[in-house]
Amino acid sequence: MRAAALFLLASAAFAQNGVITGTVSDAYGAAIDKTQIFAKNTATGATYSAVSTAGGGYTLAQLPAGEYELVAGASGLLPFRQQKLVVEASKTLHVDIRLEDLQVNTLGEDRDYFTKLAAPHDPPAGPTPRMPDGKPDLSGMWLPAFPKDNGSPEPLPWAAALIKERQATQNKDIPSSRCLPLGIVMSTFLFPYKLVQTPRLLVMLYEGEFPRQIYLDGRAHPKDPNPSWLGHSIGHWEQDTLVVDTVGFNGKAWVGFGGLPSTEKLHVTERYHRPDLGHLAYEITIDDPGAYAKPWAIKKVSELSREDDLMEYICNENERDLVHLGK
Repeated sequence: MRAAALFLLASAAFAQNGVITGTVSDAYGAAIDKTQIFAKNTATGATYSAVSTAGGGYTLAQLPAGEYELVAGASGLLPFRQQKLVVEASKTLHVDIRLEDLQVNTLGEDRDYFTKLAAPHDPPAGPTPRMPDGKPDLSGMWLPAFPKDNGSPEPLPWAAALIKERQATQNKDIPSSRCLPLGIVMSTFLFPYKLVQTPRLLVMLYEGEFPRQIYLDGRAHPKDPNPSWLGHSIGHWEQDTLVVDTVGFNGKAWVGFGGLPSTEKLHVTERYHRPDLGHLAYEITIDDPGAYAKPWAIKKVSELSREDDLMEYICNENERDLVHLGK
C-alpha cells in the first residue's frame, strides 16, 4: 500500500510539471545542433538545461509551473534570451530559438572569426602593473570579449516594441552598419582595444571607433554637456577599482546587440579592475529611465594580447555589407 501511495504521489507531482520545447536555428533557418539551452525559474532560481539535437530540436521537461527565463548560445552567434515565459502544469510551451549572426558573414568577419574570438586565449601571467602613485596601470592591448553576464534589462513598452522590430529585421539598422559608432557599451565586444593611462587621463582607442577620453583629474561633468555618441566621462579610484561615470549621450547608440535602444537620459557607470597582468575585469551598469524600468549590469573579462596591435580600420572604405542589408 505504501509503495502504491508513493507511486501515486510521484505521478501527481510529475503531472504538475510542464515542458518547453522547440527548435534552434540561425537567421537563415538552418538547424543548429549542440546548443546549450537553459531555463531559469524566476521565483526559485532553479535552472534546467538541455542540448539541441542534430535537427536543432530541444526539450526541457519536468519544469515546475511558474515563470522562466530562457537562454541559449552557440559559438559565433549572438546569445538568445527570452524572459517571462509562463510554464503551466501538464502543458507544453513551444518556443523556437533563432540565433542571430553578429553581422552578414563577410570574409574575415564570419562565424569562424567570432568563434575564435569567444575561445580561450593565452594571456601573459604576472602581477598587476602599477603607476608611480601605486594605482593599477590599466594600459595595454586588450582582446575583445563577449559578456559573461548580460544582466536582465526590462524595456519600457515603446523600447520593447522597437527591440522586437529590430530583431525581426535581423538588426540591420545597428549604427555600425551605417559606419556610425557602436557606443561605449558594445565597443569592446567585437574588436581589440587599447588603453593608455596617465595620472590625469585614460585614453581608450578602438578599431573603427572614435577615441575616448576619461578624465582622472577630479573635474566634474559640464552642467549642460553637448550630447554625443560617447558622452562625457570622468573617473575616480575606489581602492584598486577605477569607477567611470558617463553622461551626456545623444540617444542614438545601442546598448545591446539585441537592438536595445537608448535615450539622452542614459547614464553609464563602468568599473575596471585588473586582478593580474593578463586580465581586465569590466562591469557596466546601464541606467536609462527613458527606455528601461530599472538599471542593469553587464560583466565581462578581457585578456591582454601578447602580440596584437590596433589596425587601421576605415568603415566606409571598400565597404561591401550595406548592399546586402534589407531595405
